[in-house]
Amino acid sequence: MPVTVDGRSLSLESAIEVAEGGARVKASPTSLKQMEKFRALLEQKLARGDVVYGVNTGFGSLSDKVVRPEHLEELQLNLIRSHSAGVGSPLPAEVVRAAMVIRLNSLLNGNSAVRREVAELIVGLLNKGVTPYVPEFGSLGASGDLVPSAHMALTMVGEGKAYRHGKLTDSSKVLSASKLKPIVLHAKEGLSLINGTAFTTALACVAVHRGGLLLKAADSALAVTAEVLGACSQSFDEKLLGVKLDPGQKYIAGELRAHLKGSRRIRSEPVPQDPYSIRCSPQVHGSLKDALDFAGGITVNEMNSVSDNPVLIEDGSVMHGGNFHAQPVAMVLDLLSISLSYLGVISLARIHYLLSKTPPESKYMAGKPGLESGLMILEYTATALTNDNAKNVYPESSYPASVSGGIEDHASHGVNAGVKCLQVATNISRVLAIELICASNILGSNESGISEHAKKVCGFVRANSPLLRGDRAQGEEIEFLAKQALAGSLP
Repeated sequence: MPVTVDGRSLSLESAIEVAEGGARVKASPTSLKQMEKFRALLEQKLARGDVVYGVNTGFGSLSDKVVRPEHLEELQLNLIRSHSAGVGSPLPAEVVRAAMVIRLNSLLNGNSAVRREVAELIVGLLNKGVTPYVPEFGSLGASGDLVPSAHMALTMVGEGKAYRHGKLTDSSKVLSASKLKPIVLHAKEGLSLINGTAFTTALACVAVHRGGLLLKAADSALAVTAEVLGACSQSFDEKLLGVKLDPGQKYIAGELRAHLKGSRRIRSEPVPQDPYSIRCSPQVHGSLKDALDFAGGITVNEMNSVSDNPVLIEDGSVMHGGNFHAQPVAMVLDLLSISLSYLGVISLARIHYLLSKTPPESKYMAGKPGLESGLMILEYTATALTNDNAKNVYPESSYPASVSGGIEDHASHGVNAGVKCLQVATNISRVLAIELICASNILGSNESGISEHAKKVCGFVRANSPLLRGDRAQGEEIEFLAKQALAGSLP
């Protein structure tokens, strides 16, 4: 069943279905009519000879230059070409697709005053699996995500490059093969395609989604580690956590109690005390849950907003301002980078503790310690990944900017914040995979008294990373389990 997009009700889950699941898209007929109404208002202004920024003027510090009517189509095409100045590796296809559906959603509100044909082409691109080639660097996240959005629009006019069935080729060939026609941009349409927060918001959408999946994986890994180490159940007790008013830790403790149900490995006595990486895990994991809830609310609001400039209002007036500034979303992307990194720090602490508890005769779960290294180097890899995240948590959105002759003197740097956040998430998935491999090996083949959850998780882990029987290369096993964590495929 297609996802119907109407400008105001796009959910994070629906956006992910389109971005990652390849769900088809349908533009609401009512919204398409709304677009026609606002476009007619703009056409009336142009017919009267009104001067409107970005419609028949230059852009940014060139806004004092008025453009003659016969050059308006050329103005919009030049805008797309000049702003397609991105460099670096391509953004992931799921991020670009999310940006496309978010931009579509914004345009369907009508306030951008573009023709319905623009929205219909975006629908066609999404449904035919055409993904523009968009380099990762270039956006400042103010005046919109100009550069990445321009690369998206470049495909729409039949220039640049795009992917189809995973193959990168010229956009003109991709459109022809998909039975889609490039669009000739009319007045304001180029500006409305690039002047918004679609890419910053797309990165936040993907980051919130992956953050939720990683939190689920972290809770699973924690529960197995708690059983391996015979942790105290009081740390997750509903009565204890009820005296502290934090919804995140309450949620996590509930998840852990469900995972540990039926376990005879968990003890009720608080002495000897567990390390903080287990005892305080509801508080640490819970801080990410709180951050995800906050970030999700900001992201969904932005997904259903008009982030263009200028915009037309119902009464026909044109209003100018800063709705294209992505600061709220950039801020939560920085918050998510920090919050996600906590999962790596605490998982690394549990890995240290797990390996420190291995007996001398099987140190690091080596069959012949000294001759073999067992799991020892996995701890190094987890440490290196956590160190990389320490660098990545610097807040991009705090960085200054002064471009376009000093008129644009503040920026959110939202795309950079989002790219960094996804890297943090990838690193976390690998650290959690290492914790799961360590816990599975230390638990060993004796599963007496463990919970059904631990049996399922360890069974899944061992199907892809068998118990050690001598040293072997484990990098591919870590990467596979990390991808499963990011995909939400762990039990």
